[in-house]
Amino acid sequence: MMNQLLMVGAGSMSEALVRGWIDSGIEPTHITMTNRSDRERLLFLQDELGVQIVEDENVNDYDIVVLAMQPDGVMPYVESKEWKTPLLVSVAAHIEPSQLEEASGLPAVCAMPNTPVAYRSGMTGLWFGPETDEADRAKATSLFERVGRTAVTDAKTMSAFMAAAGCSPAFFYEIVGAMTPVLTDVGYDEQTARQIVAQAMKGSAELLSHETRKTNELIADVAAPGGPTDRGVGVLRERNLADVMASALRESAKEDHETIEKP
Repeated sequence: MMNQLLMVGAGSMSEALVRGWIDSGIEPTHITMTNRSDRERLLFLQDELGVQIVEDENVNDYDIVVLAMQPDGVMPYVESKEWKTPLLVSVAAHIEPSQLEEASGLPAVCAMPNTPVAYRSGMTGLWFGPETDEADRAKATSLFERVGRTAVTDAKTMSAFMAAAGCSPAFFYEIVGAMTPVLTDVGYDEQTARQIVAQAMKGSAELLSHETRKTNELIADVAAPGGPTDRGVGVLRERNLADVMASALRESAKEDHETIEKP
């Protein structure tokens, strides 16, 4: 594992990753954060998380440099530095690793994590640059597996991955928001109602991660013919939930970068 990590950027994704990495056992003193636009935010994270902060960083003092600023700031930042040693990792949308490698002369990885990394339950896509070797890939994979699971992506698959892993948490929140009124209508307070639905979703996700059977078979496990689950699933199918969800993912995965928001 690397000795020192530099996080360039202090937004919500940066915070989520750093929280997860610290929870995984990385010492806060081994993580340095920097941020150009909001010094108060940086000081807050130093106080909150115990990380190091720096205003004028030497990127070559670190084993891994994670670029977590807004996408339009990534290439200007890379081009402004003289790179010698670190592995470059970008978590900004729409940046390709080959761009980073051409500008820096170093191996690079583009990663697309989602915010559950804060609780070490994230899903991160890793797009390895052509200059990365087996050691570079292992280093990046190890770093992100500390905060969840990883999948290899590339130019062909990254947009769909972003939709399925990066955008879909918002879809799940939408579903939870639609389900909780059924519980509050019968007397549960909103927080309890949300926890009931969230825990059911969490347990189902855990089961899915261990199962290899098709989803229809898993549905059959809990949907006795004519029973309450079967009737509810029937409503979802009559109203074509499958088409709605597939359409939402395809919309989020559109190649037009103006229509895709960074998770």
